[in-house]
Amino acid sequence: MQKLAFGVFLAMGVTNLLAVQAGLMQTLGLPWLVALLLAVPVFYLRYVGSVAGILGAVVGWHWSLPAAVVLFAWPAILYALLRGGSELLTLAAPRRAA
Repeated sequence: MQKLAFGVFLAMGVTNLLAVQAGLMQTLGLPWLVALLLAVPVFYLRYVGSVAGILGAVVGWHWSLPAAVVLFAWPAILYALLRGGSELLTLAAPRRAA
């Protein structure tokens, strides 16, 4: 299971880096190597990298905004759904008298 999770997050990281690079190439007209070198520090920042990846997918790859958000935010969306479901189950569980 750890290898699967590592593979998924590695693939997501590479995809995010390439999306940031594509966005920089399309927006600023940079050569691919310069865009890649600029994309690495931007990609490294947690939320900035995710937003830059979403914008890069929309601008550079011509994706729709919802598709790009789902691609880069699915771990947070999945966590929120699981956490919310767990909280609902906790609230719905019968309580014992003390």
